[in-house]
Amino acid sequence: MNFIERNKTKLVILLVAIPLLILYMFPKTIVYIFTDLSDEFITLLFLMVFFLPIIFYFIYNLYTKKKRLIDLKEYAEKHNYDFYENPNQEQISIFRKFKSMGTINDQNKFFNLLVPKDDNQTKPLIVTGKSEIGGGEYSTIYYTQIFLYKNNTELPKFYIQRKTRFELYFEERSGARNLSKQLGIATYKFKKKDFPHSKYFFFSNNPNIENLISNEFIELLNAGINRKKELINIESNGINLIFYKQWSRHSIEFMDFYSNLFRVLKESLIK
Repeated sequence: MNFIERNKTKLVILLVAIPLLILYMFPKTIVYIFTDLSDEFITLLFLMVFFLPIIFYFIYNLYTKKKRLIDLKEYAEKHNYDFYENPNQEQISIFRKFKSMGTINDQNKFFNLLVPKDDNQTKPLIVTGKSEIGGGEYSTIYYTQIFLYKNNTELPKFYIQRKTRFELYFEERSGARNLSKQLGIATYKFKKKDFPHSKYFFFSNNPNIENLISNEFIELLNAGINRKKELINIESNGINLIFYKQWSRHSIEFMDFYSNLFRVLKESLIK
């Protein structure tokens, strides 16, 4: 993800704010410059100043969407995947078997599906999920890229969710209660192993879950991801595993990094 893509909203705000700041700091100069200009030209100039950033924002959104589609198709061809821009009900049904996918509950909210052509369980299915938080004019849309790994052995059922900054400092207990109620899974505290409860919520209805989670898996969680110490969400439905960074889509150049990282976590879990 390049600089403009990461900061496009901030850039639009900046492009609108700069003319306003100039007008505030140098009002007399602006009035002097505009004295000899016609009213029509001044109106046109102001419209351009305020609407060009908005037009830029929408054009750039269309461009990035198209470019990502092209990049994903190239990635699929290079890594031996089948690509489905708009997967059907049957293709996405495997993702709906996870409790944490409850906020992505419509078929058209899953898109850009990558399916391995070979039956190789080291390669994940990858899909993008669209979630809408809030309602009406105050709603916000988030995109999450989800990596699903199939497994040929039975797994313990659990869900691990990273804590938000707000939950880290203020509402940890209520956050855990709300999630537990939403998912229908009890919170669980490790007694013997050094699970990073300060960073993650852990949910499971299995009283023996601590004995089923390997030390290596916990050590990897404690180490964090990459240099930024990024946190992730993980769910096992007893058959398969999903990994994702909530409300985050990975740039194409980092897809392999996360795919391999999640594979290592999966393999460490079932040792």
